[in-house]
Amino acid sequence: MIDNKPHQLILYFYTLDSLRARIGWIVNLRWIAVLGLLSAAPVAQIVFQFDLAFSQIYAIAAILIFLNLIYFFLYKFFPFKNFSQEFAFTEIQIIIDYVILSFLVHFTGGIGNTFFYFYIVHIIISGILFQGRLPYVNAFLAVFLLTLWSLLEHFNFVATYHLTTTPVSFKVLVVSLCAFYLLVFTTTYVITDFINLYRGLKRIIDEKSSLLEKTINDRDRIFRFTAHELKSPLTTLRSMLAVIEEVYSEKLEPEVKDMIHRAVRRTDQVLMMVKDMIDVTQYRQGISQKMIEPTDFTDWIHKIVERQRAYAEDKKIELIFDSSISDIKVPLDCTAMEKVLANLVNNAIRYTPKGGKVTVRPFVKSTVYGFVVSDTGMGICHEDMAKIFEEFYRSKTAREMEQLGTGLGLCLVKQIVETFGGKIYVESEIGKGSTFTIEMPKILPEED
Repeated sequence: MIDNKPHQLILYFYTLDSLRARIGWIVNLRWIAVLGLLSAAPVAQIVFQFDLAFSQIYAIAAILIFLNLIYFFLYKFFPFKNFSQEFAFTEIQIIIDYVILSFLVHFTGGIGNTFFYFYIVHIIISGILFQGRLPYVNAFLAVFLLTLWSLLEHFNFVATYHLTTTPVSFKVLVVSLCAFYLLVFTTTYVITDFINLYRGLKRIIDEKSSLLEKTINDRDRIFRFTAHELKSPLTTLRSMLAVIEEVYSEKLEPEVKDMIHRAVRRTDQVLMMVKDMIDVTQYRQGISQKMIEPTDFTDWIHKIVERQRAYAEDKKIELIFDSSISDIKVPLDCTAMEKVLANLVNNAIRYTPKGGKVTVRPFVKSTVYGFVVSDTGMGICHEDMAKIFEEFYRSKTAREMEQLGTGLGLCLVKQIVETFGGKIYVESEIGKGSTFTIEMPKILPEED
């Protein structure tokens, strides 16, 4: 993410929300650590009878619980507004955890207990979250705390606790610390190097994505401008051709009449494409005006289906309106959703052979409503299923069965449905027909 506001971090790795999710992850990990500590301490005390500072261990567990409740409360109810504050909050947690962990290591046997390797957990978290030198600063802090406590214990400046009766020798102490240093800084280097590479790739992807989005927006603007410019002359041309076809029909030669008729059909096709181009770009860019109002759902669907009945009868196709629900009011943009239903019913009729059936069935559930449009037509092959919502896409079978078509109808349907927070599902089998299901939420999503 690129934040253009002054005096803020520029981070190509997180959004503020995703960073907060990582912080929540750290809080949850701390609950697991507390649970593990409270489970392991009684076992060590009762079963293995280690001579450790168990009262101090339980006190540390209580402190962790108290602190994590504060962290959880801040994370849940007081979200910070920028990256700098979130990172500061995370770094404070890591530093406090280091201090608490150093005390815990001391009270559980010091360098003689490999429990000190739990520093690595925060080393990894730090390397993932932070950039620059901060992961190495945190690594050095872990090294410093472990070294300090180990030396204080070895030279008897503080009380010592041992898992075994034999104290750790100076040689073992040095070897253990050196191994820890090597592990800590190697881990920090590997994690930061990998994450920096990932951030670089993410930056490139974000830049390309931004460029692609700009290209798509530019293309949509060109589409809309071109479509608007073409609409008026095409409408005029269509009207003139219709007048010629109607008024001078008897005076024209059959060949000329056929040419004019085909010209009218082609002009209708182009006009349909122009209108669909305008609608698709408007819904994609969110500039279409929404007119949502409570609507008698069943009655609304029935009226739209009836407008398609003449087309169905002309093609000798049975059009069925199958409603088993009582009328109910739903929040609906009638103009937009009419385009969805009319498109689906028209397509079903268009690609269903003579003698077939097209069925429209509305439904209302607890949180959603919608309708199902099914047919007994040619069906959609598996290879085409993923492409049918693409702009200008028409399958080879569809083109062979019906020459007229823009390839924008289903694209427009998907754009409208998703604009209002709905979903569209498709089931189809070659030779047996297709079923399109539109599902809309009763409570529409709020505008951004």
